[in-house]
Amino acid sequence: MFILAILLLGLALGSAARLLVPGRKPFSLAETTIVGMVGAALGATGWNLALGDGGFDRLSVGSGLAALAASVAILAILTWVADRFAWRRQPAPTVAELIEGGESSTVEHKSTARWNSHTHKRDDALEMVIAKTVAGFLNAEGGTLIIGVDDDGRPVGLDGDLSLMKTPDTDRYELWLMDHLERTLGKPALAFVSLSFDQYEGHDVAVVHIKPSDRPVFVDEPAQGRTADFYVRMGNSTRRLLTDEFADYQRSRWT
Repeated sequence: MFILAILLLGLALGSAARLLVPGRKPFSLAETTIVGMVGAALGATGWNLALGDGGFDRLSVGSGLAALAASVAILAILTWVADRFAWRRQPAPTVAELIEGGESSTVEHKSTARWNSHTHKRDDALEMVIAKTVAGFLNAEGGTLIIGVDDDGRPVGLDGDLSLMKTPDTDRYELWLMDHLERTLGKPALAFVSLSFDQYEGHDVAVVHIKPSDRPVFVDEPAQGRTADFYVRMGNSTRRLLTDEFADYQRSRWT
């Protein structure tokens, strides 16, 4: 019975600590139960010794609060260590998980990057949508753009885009995309963008990984000269901000 009581106490303290410590907790329920048990021993013993009332076995409201405080402190320290040293960081979601999870503030699907499936020709407007989407993620919290999948998560593949290239392979595709982003977003933005290729249900897809930029990124449309439009990801869409809106957003995002 004593062991069961200790386990239940640890479970209660560990669960309470999980609620009170903000952010990601990379620990299982069993592990936080152990944290609660250690917190109970340290907190209650420390409280009782400070009052000269003995050790762990003397329970009171004060020793209970001390046990909770110790549990919270231990879990907070372990969480900080885990984040600081990338310990137990959750594995990145697979491409299939990103697609099947649907579009969000950090995920966008595009059927093609330049091939218009209706006109069967290259489409400048589609190319600019890709640049604006990437800029939106750069100016927000980063994200993933998956090309070759429609809005409903159905695979389309890259055959249309590849048909526009002299050498229809992924190396040429990556070269085109990075050159396109350099022309429209500027070379510094490329430091926050990388590209990989994967397969989903038998179709090739391009996966653009975008980290948040350390400075505002503007979009220039080559056909219209220097436009310097500002886009940001909001919810599951990319939106253009007006000058006054950008000023407010810049203050909250980069200062």
